[in-house]
Amino acid sequence: MYIRKIIKIRLIVSFSVLIFLIIVNNYLNFNIINNVSNIIEYKNVSSGNEGISFDELSKVKDNYRNIEFTGCKEIKANVTNKYGVSPEKEIKTKIVLTDQNYFDLYPFKVVRGGKIDPLSVKNGERVAIISDVLADSLFKSVDVIGSTLNIGSSKYKIEGVYKENKSLLYSAAEDGYERIYIPYTAYQDVNKKDKLCLDTMATKETKQYDEKAINDKLSKVLNDKLALYKSVNYTVSKNIVLQTVKILYFMIGIIIISFLIKRLVKLICKANLLLKENLKSNYLKEALLNNKKQFFIFAARIVICILAMVMVFNIVKFNLVIQDRYLPSNNIFDVDFYRKAIISNMQLNNANENGIENVYSRYITIVGNVEKIIFCAEIFTIVEVIINQKIYHCET
Repeated sequence: MYIRKIIKIRLIVSFSVLIFLIIVNNYLNFNIINNVSNIIEYKNVSSGNEGISFDELSKVKDNYRNIEFTGCKEIKANVTNKYGVSPEKEIKTKIVLTDQNYFDLYPFKVVRGGKIDPLSVKNGERVAIISDVLADSLFKSVDVIGSTLNIGSSKYKIEGVYKENKSLLYSAAEDGYERIYIPYTAYQDVNKKDKLCLDTMATKETKQYDEKAINDKLSKVLNDKLALYKSVNYTVSKNIVLQTVKILYFMIGIIIISFLIKRLVKLICKANLLLKENLKSNYLKEALLNNKKQFFIFAARIVICILAMVMVFNIVKFNLVIQDRYLPSNNIFDVDFYRKAIISNMQLNNANENGIENVYSRYITIVGNVEKIIFCAEIFTIVEVIINQKIYHCET
């Protein structure tokens, strides 16, 4: 009796831990869906000051108006308010030169004012969008629309304030810099001698144009310069992380289906045994009629089991997402291909040729690693639940 009680407690605890881990997993997935846009980024991998210029980006946008493009260049800068007061010591700042499309492709929650608009970019207006953290540090308030910001020797008017993402994992993916977004044309007017090449260019797939079609169009305009950038499809990257919980659901579904199959076999065996017993003294028709209620119950339970298996399978089935570079074109059992693909990816990391790191890539990596740990814990807990459940039934 005491052993049964201990096993029951272990079973309840294991099941509770499993539910908790699944909730945490789904919470992380919810955050990654909301925090990372479904965009394609082209990251500069060149070591020197080479790459796509803002003028070339404008040419791309002019040629393909039905596809949304943006780009940015980050530069470290010293910032003060109109009284010459700098932000708190621990706050570092960067200016991000960009255009109006940037705020459409990246998820910013603007809490005051607006975003960079096309007219500001066209006229090279010195306007700035800052974070609520920087606004509070410089002005002790987020109500700073219309206030002046000194960036180097130039004055900028604050047009908007965005809310910084302060979630634990997103903060861990940040680099510690507060970013100030300004029209690239405003900076070029002041620094005409500087050659500005994009750190990152971004776009989004549409129904008409997938990643391959977009790459083909960019190659026609940018020629060899596109080779200086590595593309990252964050829709694919997100789906790879999100499928961890889908794999877990699939495994749970297979366990449930296995239980239902076992139950189905038992029902069929019982129905068959009942039929054999009745056929010893009756014909088939009489045997069925005399026990029609029992056979009807067996048939109903068998149908319910089959329908439950179909329903569970349809709920847990999913399309497995694998990055193209790990997919062989011909033979899926080509072990040498996988070996070369893995080594090639490791060499890219070693050579720092994966492009400029940003918060998206770091955030997805961190969440992916956390979800792998949670997944391992979930598998262990599922095994623990199954073992405890079997021991409990044996004791009873």
